[in-house]
Order: sequence, then C-alpha cells, then structure tokens
Amino acid sequence: MKSNSTPLQLSEILTRVTEWRRHLHMHPEPSFQEHETMAFVSSVLSAYGISHQTGVAGTGVVAYIAAAHHDPQQPCLALRSDLDALPIQEANEVPYKSQVPGWMHACGHDAHTSILLGTAVLLQQHREQLPRPIKLIFQPGEEQNPGGASLMIKAGVLENPKVEELIALHVYPEMEVGKVGLRPGLYMASSDEIHVEIIGVGGHGALPARFINPIDVAIAWMQACQKLVEDNCPQEVPQVLTFGRFEALGSTNVVSATATIKGTFRTMDETWRAQVKTILQEQATQIAAQFGAQINLTIGEGYPFLKNDLELTHKVRNILENELGASNVEELGLRMTAEDFAFYSHHRPVCFFRLGTGNTAKGLSHAVHHPQFDIDEAALEIGVKSMFAIALS
Repeated sequence: MKSNSTPLQLSEILTRVTEWRRHLHMHPEPSFQEHETMAFVSSVLSAYGISHQTGVAGTGVVAYIAAAHHDPQQPCLALRSDLDALPIQEANEVPYKSQVPGWMHACGHDAHTSILLGTAVLLQQHREQLPRPIKLIFQPGEEQNPGGASLMIKAGVLENPKVEELIALHVYPEMEVGKVGLRPGLYMASSDEIHVEIIGVGGHGALPARFINPIDVAIAWMQACQKLVEDNCPQEVPQVLTFGRFEALGSTNVVSATATIKGTFRTMDETWRAQVKTILQEQATQIAAQFGAQINLTIGEGYPFLKNDLELTHKVRNILENELGASNVEELGLRMTAEDFAFYSHHRPVCFFRLGTGNTAKGLSHAVHHPQFDIDEAALEIGVKSMFAIALS
C-alpha cells in the first residue's frame, strides 16, 4: 500500500474503511491463524505513518499514537478490535462474499478492524489534539479458547506505556443502524465448556441385566446437576447450564457402551462459577458409583464475565449522546453470551458498547454466527465517529 502523507477528509477515510471492510470480509482467517489479516492491518498502518508492532501473541498488532507535548510514558487509552473469522460457509450473494470456502466473518470482526483502522488514521491526523496517548489493539483469536485477549495481556499489551482504560465496540444486528447501546456494570457472562464421557457396559437391549446403559447414567447425571445448580444458585446471580449435545451410538436393540455429552455453564459470579464446577464433579463421582459406570468430566475454562466500569461507561455514554444524539444511545440488557474482551475488564476499567448494524428494510437482520449475517455499512461511519470522539475526549 502506498504511503499517504496528505490529510484525508472524513468522507475519504470512510470510503477507505468500507473498502477495507470488504477486503477483510473476502479473506477471513481462523483464530490464531490471521497471518494475512495481520499483514493487511500492518500495511494500512504503515501507509499512514502509524507506529506499530506485529506478531504480538502470534498474529496480533499493537499500534501507538503519541499525544503531542506529553511524556511518551504517560498512561494511555486503548481501543481494541478483533481479527478472526468463524467456520461458517457464507450464504450471502454479495460482491464481497467470502472467497475462503467454509470460513466467514459472521461475527463482524471485519467491521471492528476496519473501524479501528479508520479511527487510527483520524487520530494520527489529529494527534495534536489528543489529551493522552492512544494504543490500538488488533487482537487475534476472540472466537476460540483461551481467547486472544488473555494472550495479549500475557504479552504485555497493558504495559509500556501503561493502559489506563480500554474501549471496544461490537456489531449488533438486533439494533438498527444509527444507534448504539451500553450497559454499566455487569453485562456479559463467563463461559465454560463441559465435556463428558460416560463408560458403561454395552449389550443386547433385551438383556438389561447384562449391560449398564450409559444413556441412563447420563440422564441421571444431567438431571441431578440441573437441580442442584438451580437450587443452590445465590439469589440474583444470573446463570445458564445447558447441554447441547448428547450422543450414544446404539440402535433399537443395541445398547452402546459409551455416551458423550457436551454443554456450557455461564454465570456472572466467579465464586459461584467455581462452586458449580465442584458440583458437576461431585455428581459425576456419585452417579457413576450408583450405576457402576465411569464418568470422565472435563471442564474447559473459558472467558470470565464482562463488567463495564461504571464511571467510564457513564463518560462514554455522555460522549456518544453528544456525538450521535441522546435518542440514538440506548440502555442494553444483560446477556448470557460471552466475549473475551472480558479478560481486560478484570485488569483495567473498560467500556464495551454495541454498534447498531441492522436494517430490517434492507433485510439485514440476521444474527451473528448466521451464514447470512451482514451489516448495513452505514454503521461503519457511526463506529469511526464514536471511537474517534471517545479518544479525543
């Protein structure tokens, strides 16, 4: 990409943001394999003279824009986007359709990255007005454990210079374009993966004395866990225990020797989160002994809960109301979905807000992770203006 030292008008930047988004949409890459995406981000930053480092936590990029007349080691504000795509075959017929079979930017990370690139260009052009330095985090692997945010933190992204606060946005197709949404305090849940293997004794369905049916064992374990988790959950602590896969490959008269279960547990309290893991394991031990079977339980620890800092979120809301109009800034409800930006919220004050990208009149209303997900690209301008205004305030 050629160097560009001539300041661009906002309209020119927004045109390029759309081009960047379409390029990224056409070339999705899996979590922690975003090598071409990293190179593209680096080429854009280099074209506008923005200092940056590549290869952070593997395929991450961290850029830095110094504030004029300030100490380079002054604590900074960080703006974050994510780079990875999802293993989904795109069903849209658009000029910028994914060119990678089986992979698609179905969660809007192409929009997040292009918005942050556009914001970076604007900030570089207005760096004389910056009240403090800005760190731009282009993060890999949001969609896959252990979460790129956790690896970026281990790589030192919150230091040198120290990050005081972090901001991120996320596309929200349920909200019409032109609007944004925030929620102070608890917003999104922790997420843990539950993997269970049950080993019984297979046999002929007509001879129950000779087999230990892993289906019976699995049902007893799931029901016991559901009841105990429901009965013992602290009051007003949100939680979800869901089993989404149950497989035992027998037949009408064939009892399989094994069964597998996969599920998820989500909550917004770390103490209760730990207690539930104990409950699941204790019930596995008890139910296995009751049936004479074996239950192998593995809990894959996922992301923590996300809590927006009250003071920072209040400030961001005021900025967005001034920029977009109070009627276009909405209060969000709790969500039991998860987001690895939550890792940052356990180290620094954060504000994670939603960017309306839906347009029901244009048929743009499919949820994220859907093969027909797409955005109204007018949202890109709202995203850039919002992030720029926050950084300058």
